[in-house]
Amino acid sequence: MRRALGALVAGALLLSGSSSFAASTPPLVGHAAKAGGTILDVPIPKELLSIPLVDANGKSFTLASLKGKTIVMTDFLTLCNEICPMTSVNMRDIGDAIIHSKLSKSFVSLEVTVDPKRDTPARLKSYQSLFNGSSWTIATGTSKGISDLWAWFGAYTTTQKAEEGVIDWMTGKQIAYDVNHTDVVVIIGPDLHWRWLALGAPAVNNPKGKNVVPGKLYTYLSSTGKSNLVKPEEPFWSTASVYGAINEIFKVKIG
Repeated sequence: MRRALGALVAGALLLSGSSSFAASTPPLVGHAAKAGGTILDVPIPKELLSIPLVDANGKSFTLASLKGKTIVMTDFLTLCNEICPMTSVNMRDIGDAIIHSKLSKSFVSLEVTVDPKRDTPARLKSYQSLFNGSSWTIATGTSKGISDLWAWFGAYTTTQKAEEGVIDWMTGKQIAYDVNHTDVVVIIGPDLHWRWLALGAPAVNNPKGKNVVPGKLYTYLSSTGKSNLVKPEEPFWSTASVYGAINEIFKVKIG
């Protein structure tokens, strides 16, 4: 489920009655970035910045605790079999590029689940271990906190009964429900302002390369997921669009 920027803006404005801080969310006015996506400059409410998050190692943090760092953040869930494994590939690659560029003290690659009930820190750790690295952070939180966080950024979710035959890669059992969500990737500046937005599926580097997606996750990709790996539906975003936005906004080269 994906929304155009106009729909995302309208959705953000409609949130004004759903929580105390959403009413102060301004319209998303911006301009096109050279490498794709939209450049913005929107202060993030303090209430949103203080939402508790927990990473795969059980460490608690908030977006506010990352002040001074530029954050590349996207949504996902570990039980997705259509797009999220590729999202994680891109976020891992961004994390690797941050380390390679010796910018770990000033940049963070962050994935936050939209499925906090199932995505516990232990499950996140098992998921991340499939990628043979931990250069990026994956996190969960409370149901309300996660819902508020992603609703403010325009990543809307709906829960529905899973189709027959959709299997959990970790347990090998049929899953009970699926979480449909808007695919959003954002950049938050060191001043904790929302600076960039892209919508759509991730386009991975070298999609036909061996083991681009970890073997265990690839096995459980649906036919749509395998198609998305090779040729993602438009609109889509790539690591290049993220690096381009970072360079355009902050004059820093990564990747």
